[in-house]
Amino acid sequence: MQRATPFTDNLSASLKKYYALFRGAVAVACGLILLAVIAAYVLVERSGERILDEAAENLLLKEGAFDKRLATWCGSVEKFAGNIASASIVQLSVSYYAGLTDEQRKELGKNREQSADDQELVTYLKDMFADFAASHGISDALIVMADGDILIGSRENKLYSQSWKSMLERVLQQKTFQYGSIHAADGGKVVVDVAVPIFPPVEGTEAGPLGALLMALPLGSQFSDILTPPADNRGIQKMAFVQMHRNETGHIRTSVEKQGSMLFVRDTTMPGAGDITPRELADSQILQEDQHLYYTMYFPSDQKISGYVCAMVPQIHVQELMTSHRYFICACLGVVIAFILLVLVLLSMLRDKHVRLLVNRRIANQKAILDRINASIQDGMILLSKAGDIVYMNEHFFTADGRARWVRVPLHDALNGDAADKVLECMHHVLENGHEGSVELLYGEESAKRLYRVTVYASQEQEGRASDMDLGCVAIFRDITEFRNKARESQQRVQKILNVFSTVVESVDAGLRGHTDKMLTIIDALSPLLHFSREEMDTLNISARLFQIGKLFVPRHLLNKRGKLTPEEYAQVSKAPEAAYELLYSLNFGLPVAETVYEMGERVDGRGPRGLKGDEILFTARVLSVVNAFCSMVSPRTYRDAMSVETALDQLRRDPGFDREVIEAMCTISVKDFQTILRRCTGEGDSYNNALALWDNVERS
Repeated sequence: MQRATPFTDNLSASLKKYYALFRGAVAVACGLILLAVIAAYVLVERSGERILDEAAENLLLKEGAFDKRLATWCGSVEKFAGNIASASIVQLSVSYYAGLTDEQRKELGKNREQSADDQELVTYLKDMFADFAASHGISDALIVMADGDILIGSRENKLYSQSWKSMLERVLQQKTFQYGSIHAADGGKVVVDVAVPIFPPVEGTEAGPLGALLMALPLGSQFSDILTPPADNRGIQKMAFVQMHRNETGHIRTSVEKQGSMLFVRDTTMPGAGDITPRELADSQILQEDQHLYYTMYFPSDQKISGYVCAMVPQIHVQELMTSHRYFICACLGVVIAFILLVLVLLSMLRDKHVRLLVNRRIANQKAILDRINASIQDGMILLSKAGDIVYMNEHFFTADGRARWVRVPLHDALNGDAADKVLECMHHVLENGHEGSVELLYGEESAKRLYRVTVYASQEQEGRASDMDLGCVAIFRDITEFRNKARESQQRVQKILNVFSTVVESVDAGLRGHTDKMLTIIDALSPLLHFSREEMDTLNISARLFQIGKLFVPRHLLNKRGKLTPEEYAQVSKAPEAAYELLYSLNFGLPVAETVYEMGERVDGRGPRGLKGDEILFTARVLSVVNAFCSMVSPRTYRDAMSVETALDQLRRDPGFDREVIEAMCTISVKDFQTILRRCTGEGDSYNNALALWDNVERS
């Protein structure tokens, strides 16, 4: 028997499913938390770069304002210097001086007795420049001719350095206003070098400049506006205008900065290449001034003056932004982790709720089932120890007197010897293999014995009182007398119905008299040889009685025709197996009866109607095919005499269409036994001729 499945198995499977789902949710949550931590770590690591990028974007919004201020200042400077260079007295003096020879220029400087007009012109020009320089705070100014000769000023002037000479060359070549460097002058002034071309006073000509006006102009209030941080400073604390100069040791960074209302110049030596990356705020451009660190961002000048407008943001300001950004990221990470943990808690609560509901529902269902069983069951039950003693009996057991109780009684005292021995033998067998077992026994008075089925189960020891008694098995005594009687009556009714069908089939063809009995007897003889199962034996018994039922649908004169059948008549006879299959299939025996009858005509070598071969044919059909052929051979027919048993077996051996195993089994039965079977099933008082004559008389009448 198949071992019963504990009722808790399905519950355990359901619980495992819930806990597996929860473990999966925990794994997913841990994965999400890990991803969130990794993402937060990456964002924190990149927070500095991100803050600097955002600050740079904000500073770039002010680039236009800085450039606009610088353009305004450059315009005012160029206008101021251009007005001086285009003055008539300057142009006339330079034009006059350009027309002199070297000797005349030397004489003009030495001879104080020169013509009054020449002396007056030079004196007036010098006085005008002196007044102009004094009124505008100009440190110094030179008027230099195109050939390098100085008209006004001294060649030994310290301002007339290499930088002024290169500025003069650019003016003469490009014929436009030129800026030089910014530097500190005497008195703490901050000045910028400028050069303005001086053209001849003749309009409409394209002549080159005759010379240039070189000046060191002080940086005024307009330049201070450039270095004033904007109202929405975006973190800018200081502004500077920076120029880079190369020397033997590296680069000199000259920056003009504003302190209060005053401007001052700071020179810083920058070793190496001294690279400046415009429009970028990065760790590589950190500047230390006044013991403070600044992030610097440079905006290149789009004007003629070379240099950069520098915005300086304190490092501490950027670090505060980075710290705030990191705190925000960590807070977001905490919120995400808290949300995930909250979801896990809710899932855990839902899991516990579902588990409780499932367990309660399962307990309620099992209780209802047990209540119904207890209300309906009338079976006796005892608990047996391994020694064979009854330790408990319910109220329905034979000797319980209607009262369930714990006892300690040997089984032989409660049952008679044979019944007790059967139950104990079954118990030992159950304890050995661990599977349930059953035994049937008659119990009661001789005049009123009842049939009981005793089902024995191996006891599952539990904690408590029962475990102290060394339990062996549980035995259930069920009265099956009425059930067995009804089953026997039902089987007898079925047997009678099958016999009626068999009689009806044999009445169709007089040559089939006793054919069914022969087949059934031979099948019984083959059963121990071929080891038929119960299902195969029942299938063969029913099929042997009913396989000829298809002949009821064939005209009787064709079944008994002595001559050869025509093709049309053969076609009608060939429909008998299909008719039998359809009829038997509709009866639904619960066994493969219809299939067995339908496949009887198949041959193991594949020469049958449907081409089935070997194991493709049902085993019961192969057995029935051999038995039917043998019984037909040893029985007389209208068109031939009966064969001997030896001849029939020999023909079966030589025919490849029959199953070898079945034929070999039949050959183990003695010829004498076959002859006894044939005589008993045919009937010794009747001969085939008398039966045939009787059949002919019936047909004629």
